[in-house]
Amino acid sequence: MKRVLALLITVMIIAGIFAGCGKKAENDNLNETGTAQESSKANQDSTHNDGGKIGPENSENPTGADASKFPLTVKDDTGFEMTIEKKPERIASLTLGTDEMLLSLVDESRIIALSTLSELEGTSNIVEKAKAFPNKISSQSVEQIINLSPDLLFASSWTDANLLEQLRDAGIVVYCYESPNSIEQQKDIIRDIAGLVGEEEKGEELIAWMDQKLKEVEDRLKGLKEDEKLSVLYYDSSTYTYGKNTSFDDIATRAGLVNVVSKAGLEGWPQISKEEIVSLNPDIIVVPSVSWDDQTPEAFAEGLKNDPGLKGTSAVKNNRVFIISDAHRSAISHYIVLGVEDMAKAAYPELFK
Repeated sequence: MKRVLALLITVMIIAGIFAGCGKKAENDNLNETGTAQESSKANQDSTHNDGGKIGPENSENPTGADASKFPLTVKDDTGFEMTIEKKPERIASLTLGTDEMLLSLVDESRIIALSTLSELEGTSNIVEKAKAFPNKISSQSVEQIINLSPDLLFASSWTDANLLEQLRDAGIVVYCYESPNSIEQQKDIIRDIAGLVGEEEKGEELIAWMDQKLKEVEDRLKGLKEDEKLSVLYYDSSTYTYGKNTSFDDIATRAGLVNVVSKAGLEGWPQISKEEIVSLNPDIIVVPSVSWDDQTPEAFAEGLKNDPGLKGTSAVKNNRVFIISDAHRSAISHYIVLGVEDMAKAAYPELFK
């Protein structure tokens, strides 16, 4: 009798174990189905018209993604080494540059968060697309980022070191990139980002699009002689300008212009006085399209045009104080080539008729 009872108890225990395992498998399947449905809905909701496609389009189910090279051990631009275990499927971005690059490199269902700057009118090239993403993050979003649990987070070399430490301590893989000083460096960043997300082919397509836009401008300017090139100077309300080794200097050169600040031997982002502007005497003064104070860009431009101290400069005499799109001119993404087009069209409108 005791043996029979023992056998019955054993059978009941085994049955209970199998029942529990079956229930867990059922719950796991429900969770996976629910996540897939939410991802599919988010992807459908994120389909907006952004005023025309710029850059190569992404297919809804990319086939060019290279998953075979993972796990991948890399160093970011700050020298920090990390291992990306598998092709990232939960990607988050803390910078506008990576917001813009990622939306042209990966399917939107793989992006779980964009930066708060992605919706900033005047500086972002993806405002309408960004509105479809519910999660926006910034350097103040430590808890939110940890809760989102991205398998790859993009940040910049200027991101707060304490924030990076907290995120990495929480097990999040964070890749920081350096801001480029030229369009060629921008292409290198695109290649790096594309490689990290397993989309090398998309990266090359994006670079090919950039080269095509640059070639279109180059073809328009090919008849321009060296002595016909106009000189240019950037100036903002904080009296900053751009010299050598800056993206603006590269944009100006590719737009058929001579950056007078660079020609004077100044590097980086120096501050200059109005007296120095008079001395440099540019043919064109470029001002930002976004204002960070109470004065509108239009009012700032008019102020320069009506400034008695600048009335003798070639730019003011010939009414060549131009507001150029910050979203293009200061882009840290493929959209930077549109800054070249903007500047060339403003300087030589007759060549773009």
